[in-house]
Amino acid sequence: MAASEEEYNGLTCVQLRAICKERGLVQKGVKKVIVDRLMKDDKASTPAAAPTPTQAVHSSPQKEDNEEEDIGIILGSPTKVLSSSSPVKSPAPAASASSSIDNNYQEFQDETHTCHLFEGRSKYLSPSGLHFIANHQYRPSEYTHLDNLLNPFWTYLTECLPLWLAPNMVTTLGGMHCALAYGVMWYYCPDFDTTPPDWVVMLAGYCAFAYYTLDCMDGKQARRTGSSSPLGQLFDHGFDCICTLFFVATFSSYLEIGGTHWFNMLQTSLQFAFFMAQWEEYHTLVLPHNAGKWCGVTEVNYASALGAICVSLIDREAFFQKSMQDTLAPFGLTSALPALVKDMELRHFALCGWGGMSLILMGLSLKRTLCHPRIAGEDMDASEIRFNRINALSKLASPFLLCVAAFIVPPEFIRTRYLSVVLGCALSLLTKKMIVFSMAKMPYAIIQTDIFPFIFAAIWIRYDTRLTKEGGDFVLGVLSIWYAYRLLRWVNVAINQICAKLGIYCFRLKKRDD
Repeated sequence: MAASEEEYNGLTCVQLRAICKERGLVQKGVKKVIVDRLMKDDKASTPAAAPTPTQAVHSSPQKEDNEEEDIGIILGSPTKVLSSSSPVKSPAPAASASSSIDNNYQEFQDETHTCHLFEGRSKYLSPSGLHFIANHQYRPSEYTHLDNLLNPFWTYLTECLPLWLAPNMVTTLGGMHCALAYGVMWYYCPDFDTTPPDWVVMLAGYCAFAYYTLDCMDGKQARRTGSSSPLGQLFDHGFDCICTLFFVATFSSYLEIGGTHWFNMLQTSLQFAFFMAQWEEYHTLVLPHNAGKWCGVTEVNYASALGAICVSLIDREAFFQKSMQDTLAPFGLTSALPALVKDMELRHFALCGWGGMSLILMGLSLKRTLCHPRIAGEDMDASEIRFNRINALSKLASPFLLCVAAFIVPPEFIRTRYLSVVLGCALSLLTKKMIVFSMAKMPYAIIQTDIFPFIFAAIWIRYDTRLTKEGGDFVLGVLSIWYAYRLLRWVNVAINQICAKLGIYCFRLKKRDD
């Protein structure tokens, strides 16, 4: 008689762990255990047993003959998944079924809680990682009021798209808006130290609005065309990651903060906060995109677009470089301000506010992650919780070191644009790895070797007195090309691996014949 899920609902975690160990599973912190169809005798005695609701959610649909068939997937901490190397085409006798299970099943291990100091062989996707990606389920946090208000608008726009248009192409069109505005901004304001023309700032505002709107439409297009896949999440969040460079360039251009550490603060806080959101999903399986019902990524993106359009209509230099005392004097609020704030320019005060908000968001992300049941479950002892928390925090080391290296470089000694591109591509590469490895349940190494070229270059530029300004620019220019290549190379390999695993094309709806 096959075991059922209901028999185990009343058991404690200790009892469930013992059952998991007896049946060949490795599972921590999960109280619902799916044991139906996992035991060999159950497989032999009930070959046509219906799957439980949890299996129905996480099991993949019917596969082709050359693909793997999931027998049971339990999402949570280290999980052992049994998968068939060849599907069963017809019922077999009990004895032969038991024998084929022994020979044809292999283990896939959830390695998100393992600790690797260096990358080793995990630079690209492993067979186990591809297996988990093929069965990945995206789980966002709750939506804000503005999300719910604009959802009919996004749905209407999606209905206007042709059915032959692939969802990844919708995402790419949004990214092309950011690339257009970034290129124009680079031409008119190469190092963020001069104000660009009004129409360029307005173009940046429009492109920010179009980018995020298309970003909200790609998932709806995928569901509309029946082409939803884990590749869509990589594409969506991958473009979000690199498009942070566009937002940094827009803000820095009309604030004119090039050649200062204020620029470093803006870029590092924005990109590190984005990395931490993916880091949180890696450990908790839920991607945060809001802080309550009233503030989220939708509000921030549309506010950025509206803000750029508004400031394109004013004298930006006179407005943002005015002191806080002159700014608040008409309102009679200067007497309540400390002397330090009175003398501060409005643009610097705004950047301090942004930095404070970023620190709050990072702190909330830390709290949610380190207190999550997957990290600090009620059934875990103190040593296990301590190890999980230290292991989770260690994965922030590489991006943190990159951010520190950015402040080592003397801002007045180099071209700010080159520093922005190098830092942006390097952090984007680390973030994309975190996105993919989260889906693949692969270990994310503490030390990512891609950080070393920039760190060594930053130390060289800072402490080598013989190096000229032109020499520093040349070093960062070469690194810009190197990191852009590394980013495109890694993404290309990952996309090809995922497409081959899922049997799909990246920009076409047609299934692959191979």
